[in-house]
Amino acid sequence: MAEEFRILNPRLDANFKTIFTQNTDSSRKALKSFLTAAIGQKVTAVSVKENDDAKQFDYQRGISYDINCTFDDESSAQIEMQGYDREYDYGKRAEYYAARLASSSMEVGDDWSKVPKAFQISVLNFVYDETNANPVHHYTMQDKSDGAKLSGILNVIFMELPKLPEINENTDIQTLPSSIKWCKFFKDADNPKKQDFISELVKTEEGLMEAENTLKNISSDRWRWIIQGQIEGRERDIRSGYIAFREKGLREGREEGLQEGREEGRKEGLQQGLQQGKNEAARSTAKNLLTESDLSPEKIAQCCSLSLEEVLGIRDELNKSN
Repeated sequence: MAEEFRILNPRLDANFKTIFTQNTDSSRKALKSFLTAAIGQKVTAVSVKENDDAKQFDYQRGISYDINCTFDDESSAQIEMQGYDREYDYGKRAEYYAARLASSSMEVGDDWSKVPKAFQISVLNFVYDETNANPVHHYTMQDKSDGAKLSGILNVIFMELPKLPEINENTDIQTLPSSIKWCKFFKDADNPKKQDFISELVKTEEGLMEAENTLKNISSDRWRWIIQGQIEGRERDIRSGYIAFREKGLREGREEGLQEGREEGRKEGLQQGLQQGKNEAARSTAKNLLTESDLSPEKIAQCCSLSLEEVLGIRDELNKSN
């Protein structure tokens, strides 16, 4: 019976991405349903693109997100799951991604009427805005005094899972907003104690049912469980190291009276170190899979949230070393 509830964690990047990017009808239906819920308008057609932008020069920091897609009226969206709080400035980060997405959609010679809407959608497994209890926010550019909006081209959507309202026996699941239903799915799909609720939840929308089917299907892949275990173990190591680093920084700050500029430099260095550690860990996992499994480079890239180009490069390095 326990085996029945072995469902992968949808809040991990690789699992989240796989739910929506499989080359199946189920995966596409799930993605259209999620986009419809997140942006608040019907999405009937969607095309998934390469998820990592190519670097323009050596040593450029990569721009990485889980899913990059276009839909219906050529609007585009970047979707990502943030399973852990790295203490980045997520507001600035999301605005930058949205602006970059909008500008990359323009071709030489296009006039301004050709600029499609851009949506940066982040599912956050932590609280971003402690001053507001709403779990879902849709931000656009507007006037501070009267709320007048510009074109609505740039859109940032945050979905904060810890803020979700409690569900009890008196709650009519059918009447919940679709965005809340999806957030509930991400939060509890792998929780054995919530399976009765999840079963009722997915019955309310076809897209949710297709997402559950895809998640269950990939949960039969033992390599995904190995990868998930490695990721969760590394995250515990990272968080433990981060907490120790932060406490050390606080002590040093009190003892030495560090200036604000030095403290900001410390934070930036920590953030860059965490991202670099995450990337190195993903490459290490990919290397192990290339040497110890018969998985294709495409599948390894998907499981490790790396680009196919990176995985092929790692394979070439292994071949040269042998």
